[in-house]
Amino acid sequence: MASEKIDALRNQILALAKEVAGDEENRTKLLGVAMMAVAVVETPLETIWRLIMSPHAPAALMTCIKMGLVNAIVDAKAPQTAEELAKTTGADKLLIVRLVRPLLCLGVFKETGVQTYASTPISQLLTTPPLSGGYQFMFSAATASLAKMPNYLASTGFKHVDGPPGPFQHAHKDNPAAAVGFFPWLISDPAMLTNFNNFMSGQRMNRKDWYDFFPVDDILFNGASQDPESPLLLDIAGGEGHDTEAFRKRFPKQPGKVFLMDLPETIDNIKHLDPEVVRVKYNFFEPQPIKDARAYYYRSIFHDWPDSDCIKILKNTASAMTPGYSKLLIFEWILPAKGVPMYPSLLDMNMMALLNGMERTEEQWTALLDAAGFKVDKFWTLQADTEGLIEASLK
Repeated sequence: MASEKIDALRNQILALAKEVAGDEENRTKLLGVAMMAVAVVETPLETIWRLIMSPHAPAALMTCIKMGLVNAIVDAKAPQTAEELAKTTGADKLLIVRLVRPLLCLGVFKETGVQTYASTPISQLLTTPPLSGGYQFMFSAATASLAKMPNYLASTGFKHVDGPPGPFQHAHKDNPAAAVGFFPWLISDPAMLTNFNNFMSGQRMNRKDWYDFFPVDDILFNGASQDPESPLLLDIAGGEGHDTEAFRKRFPKQPGKVFLMDLPETIDNIKHLDPEVVRVKYNFFEPQPIKDARAYYYRSIFHDWPDSDCIKILKNTASAMTPGYSKLLIFEWILPAKGVPMYPSLLDMNMMALLNGMERTEEQWTALLDAAGFKVDKFWTLQADTEGLIEASLK
């Protein structure tokens, strides 16, 4: 009887998955139910062993990316034998067979015959720069820090990480650039910098933009200067300008200039950007040179830094703002006080391991902004597993 019910449930889940494929809200809801079912059915012993064995498949996938195996299988457009893939990549046939096994279980590839493999939607997506670069960046940059973080924290007597030196400096102590910090290390490696920028663009995939749920017309555009030369929005530390360009395209008729500001190395690394966006080389630990803008915008920046550095950045911004006119907009995770979802929980560990930073709750954001001379006007949130927008003004 139970077996028949399980078979019926399986068929129902498959049918529901097709039904909600174009309905993101219900697809996410169904995924949550499926994950809850795994948590209920999986035994504690199975959970522990899954955690114990969790590093192995990511290492196999990273090796497959580096040897060119993922691209080789995807580009072939047809099933490939291990023998054929060995000729294409120059790797040993037996090594390919062993590396692919766990990835077949995860659906990265599919097995069409004995030692014969084809691509899947997962491997196809992995060949795109945002996800291929993102995976390589995270594996190369974060894995060493995370693996050595327990011993590092034990050596400090398990003190909270509030600034350098931290887990990243400990893990990369033989690299002089890493001793200075994560970003100097990143800038010293152009290939890694490109992977990082791809990672940042990949993070934005399938996520709502802040102006999709923030009343831009009422709060930002209403009362803004109509002078076409006036600064409308500054995207500070905006990387290669993904957010800036999207904002300008969404609101092409709104008067005022839109600026992308970042370090010289990042600005010089930009390959494509809307010419309407003004590029400015700028370090946010220096005074903000563009005064009286309507909006000073930061996305995924302050979680990179401990509170002391965040306050310095914020005070430099505050010095350029016009009371009663300028707005500070921060697009980041706003953690709930309890029941934090898995992704932002893991991202918080990543910030600790790489940057001595952290994700923050409403209470922590309020205290941080207050220390820098700001008051929170409103926390604009959708749900716990997506970023929110913090609207703030000068006190």
